[in-house]
Amino acid sequence: MISGLYHSSHALPKYESIVEKWFRFFIEPHLDNCQFGCRKSRSTTHALIAILHTWMTALDSHDLVDHNILFTKLSKYNISNFLLLCFASYLTNRQQRVRVNSSVSTFKNLKGAMPQGSWLGPLAFLVLIDDLSTGCPLHKYVDDTTLSELVQPKELDTHILTYLADLLTWAALNGMEINTSKTKNGTWSSG
Repeated sequence: MISGLYHSSHALPKYESIVEKWFRFFIEPHLDNCQFGCRKSRSTTHALIAILHTWMTALDSHDLVDHNILFTKLSKYNISNFLLLCFASYLTNRQQRVRVNSSVSTFKNLKGAMPQGSWLGPLAFLVLIDDLSTGCPLHKYVDDTTLSELVQPKELDTHILTYLADLLTWAALNGMEINTSKTKNGTWSSG
């Protein structure tokens, strides 16, 4: 009985149809606006559009790459001014929109975003993080970075908090944020 409760039926007795309408009338205004299932005039398409809107709003409010910092760093690579101007033109006034079936969002200006679909974006990001240094062994894989500290068995002093502070300072100076939800720590021992 319960498993079929949410399926509509064309053979509802008249009183059940009236009760359903009244229930909807009283319940609908109180339901979470992010609930798209089993609701009139809502579908999975509406849910996807809402998700994309949330993501685009988040991306719009947190610029990913400060182009001024990037170009300051690129200028240290002896790249010709002509090539830098071409790349600046490539990055500026970029827009994006989302299409789901026949629904199309309005264009949004991209501030600080790196273009997807070419190697220019990842290569520019590598330049941006190339000077990341914290005073300890550091390994980078695009936007993933591993800090290491080797502590001898007889030593109890660790400097990892200093290295993390250096990382946070670098991130702030370069307009970046550390994703703490993806940050992990580990301890390994040989004995």
